[in-house]
Amino acid sequence: MRAAFYESDITPPLGGFMWGHYCEHTAYDVIDRLHAKALVTEDNGEIAAIVCVDTCALPPEMHDIVTKRITEYTGIPAERVCITSNHTHWGAPVSDDNTVGCRADEAYKDVFYRLVADTVTLAYKRLDDAEAGFAVETVSGINFCRNHVLENGKVVTHGSSVYATKSVLAVPDESLAVMTFTRNGKPIGAMINFACHQCCCGSINGYSGDYSSILSDELKKQYGQDFVSLFVLGTCGDLTHVNSVDRSSTKERQPGWYREMGRRIAEKAKSAIENAAPANNGVSVRKEMITLQKRTASLSAVKERLGDLLKNDAKLMRLRNTVYYEATNKETTADLWLQVLRIGDVCIYCMPGEVFVNHGYRLKAQSSFEKSFVIENCNSYCGYIPTKEAFDERCDLYETSLCHHSCLEVDAGDKIVDRLLAMSTGM
Repeated sequence: MRAAFYESDITPPLGGFMWGHYCEHTAYDVIDRLHAKALVTEDNGEIAAIVCVDTCALPPEMHDIVTKRITEYTGIPAERVCITSNHTHWGAPVSDDNTVGCRADEAYKDVFYRLVADTVTLAYKRLDDAEAGFAVETVSGINFCRNHVLENGKVVTHGSSVYATKSVLAVPDESLAVMTFTRNGKPIGAMINFACHQCCCGSINGYSGDYSSILSDELKKQYGQDFVSLFVLGTCGDLTHVNSVDRSSTKERQPGWYREMGRRIAEKAKSAIENAAPANNGVSVRKEMITLQKRTASLSAVKERLGDLLKNDAKLMRLRNTVYYEATNKETTADLWLQVLRIGDVCIYCMPGEVFVNHGYRLKAQSSFEKSFVIENCNSYCGYIPTKEAFDERCDLYETSLCHHSCLEVDAGDKIVDRLLAMSTGM
């Protein structure tokens, strides 16, 4: 097998809008530099490329623009390229948010697309013999389910100040999957998979890759400045860094907590790199489009929904999102890319959007591969992909409230998982 990594500095000019805060949030500093990082693997003429970017959401046109440039420079077909974001809320300003009237930096976005594509090209040019390894560690105490089952039977996001929490809707996935590559016995890079929303930086007003930036810094200290840590986000649409069940816990709300998270993940990643078992050879890729229905809302239904929200003293954000969705959404379906990559005996499932953790659990449990990664925010962005349970009438969740960031059919997650499992059969 041949493999190579490459990373590019994509830190934008100051003044860019950092997407993911539901308000205007502008960068006036650089806390941690932003990067695009790529891994390209090849075996017996079969090739696969993964590139991850420090940004919150992938713009809708990004997949086609970036893959076209990669193909032009390398010959790698678009179906063999996975583009993913690590969903940092302090990332590159390349997505609009019409709900709050904010726009991407168009001048920067053109350069951004070329740099992301060229990161893959530069990794491809450095392909050389390498050995793959795989290991799984556990990182406890830094990711939590934010959807709480209350003592009155209701299920809400981040608990309640009136009713005690009885349980949480899902168990956080604390597994840290690491696929490492060595050349002549020396580690050259690793792909690292963990599930926790990258919204952990607190009140900072500058660019940052969140805890994955710290993870990268710590691994470079250990393995040298040329070592590339390609962090890919696990299914964490309902997981966060704040333990809101234990309201006496405040450390997760401190501005520097993301740095502690990065250091903890790095320590476990080092253990995985040092103890990785061989992952064998072979590369294969499958990529397919799936068409899903969108949830629609008539004007009368929206009025009824707004009435319910007002009765329950809902936040302005939820009122605004509901009105804006009804006023602007004209599409009834969404076309989304699904992708499965096999590197050695490791299967990598690539999902669009922000996926609830139980979908990731099901993929791992029903996969025919013992070793697997499950990555969200890949190739397309479609907002939240909750479980059917989250749409139960007892639930009043942020992630299921109808808006541009939560509008797919109730069964979307199950359909995506079923298709990915079918795609991976026989790889």
